[in-house]
Amino acid sequence: MPQVMVRHLAGVFTRQQQHQLMDDILEAFVRIGGEGIRPTVNITVEEVADGLWSVGGNKLTIAEIEARRKARKEARES
Repeated sequence: MPQVMVRHLAGVFTRQQQHQLMDDILEAFVRIGGEGIRPTVNITVEEVADGLWSVGGNKLTIAEIEARRKARKEARES
């Protein structure tokens, strides 16, 4: 029984995006394991409060995520 846990900062993804992610993960398992695996795949989405995630000692915040998104968008547009 596959178990997948997705963690991200609260507020970074909408509920609709979270549902799409869950659907996409499930379909990836079905593509690889066949239709019979569908009922056994467990997927959990956990939201971590802003500032309670640390990467290399740096606290990750929604403001940081938004700045990264903006930088990626500007890089694509230039």
